[in-house]
Amino acid sequence: MRFPGNNDLSILLPRNRVLRHVIFWILVYLLDVVVFGLGYENFEAFFKMALLEMPSQLFFAYFMMYWVMPRYMRDKNALKAIGLSVIAFILSGILGNFLFIAFSAYSTNAGLWDYRAIMLRAMYCFLKACLFILVKLGLLWYDNEKRVAAMENSKLESELKMLKDQVNPHFMFNTLNNLYGLVTKNPAHAQESILRLSGILQFMLHESNRATIPLQLELKCIHDYIALEKLRYTERLSVSINVQEGIEELAITPLVIFPFVENSFKHGASETIKDAWVNIDLSVYKSDLVFKIANGKGPRPVSTSAHGIGLTNVKRRLELVYGPDHSLEIVDDAESFLVILKIALVRMERKQSEQYEGKVSYR
Repeated sequence: MRFPGNNDLSILLPRNRVLRHVIFWILVYLLDVVVFGLGYENFEAFFKMALLEMPSQLFFAYFMMYWVMPRYMRDKNALKAIGLSVIAFILSGILGNFLFIAFSAYSTNAGLWDYRAIMLRAMYCFLKACLFILVKLGLLWYDNEKRVAAMENSKLESELKMLKDQVNPHFMFNTLNNLYGLVTKNPAHAQESILRLSGILQFMLHESNRATIPLQLELKCIHDYIALEKLRYTERLSVSINVQEGIEELAITPLVIFPFVENSFKHGASETIKDAWVNIDLSVYKSDLVFKIANGKGPRPVSTSAHGIGLTNVKRRLELVYGPDHSLEIVDDAESFLVILKIALVRMERKQSEQYEGKVSYR
């Protein structure tokens, strides 16, 4: 259960505790007046009588809530709790009867120690105390649920941060390793390789820690990565990219598509002796972003564990961020490896997208 902090009612804040109690008892008093007072000929006299009964009701309600119940929860002594409750019940009846006889405009033949009058006043106190305790327990439950939700959210945020901190070095290690191999084999491409790598580094350092980013930024990083891989594999690598027009303004969590692209090159192209291929398709169907990526496989089988930390990491982040609003299908057969990812997306506001204009270019 989630409770958005910005929408919490101010009346429920701890600093407004006294105000909550005052409002509750005013409402209880008005309820008495409206429900029972309208049946009396002398409405003004009943108005005063209901006010006279409040002290005994307050005494019993607060004594039960803040004295009896805490001690029962602490000591687990039911007999003691029952005894204190009975004593408070009788005292509240006596107090209510005394105030009625001393200050009420109504005449009565009942004396101060009249058993029936005391029991009647005590029952009123008991009913009001039950209502007070139920409301109080409801607020305590709400507050506890809110704290649990906050702890869960904090835990999820910590886990997401840990996963992001884990995924960046993983990708950078693989990319730098590939760059080293490329520069060793073909020094002429070193300058362009470093340029592409700088684009990836910029994304990792400045964009990957955001909650959401425009899809165009993730695509920019993917284009830089693919260009880097093409320099490495030259003519042996065939890459097909199909991106639906008009989807650049969609909001997406950073680094949920890129890991699958990196995985395809690492375990697809590098495992294929010749005719390596990677096909990427990105489109929107209804309210979902549909990402498909497929790659060929070499003659040597690739074990599931070989996909390493990248896929495990992104699967967990998808679960944490999108939950049931995403689906992931992986088809691993003898000749190819296919990933189909569907994510429910919302369009970013135009202003949020415009702050990135001029920053993104596909070289």
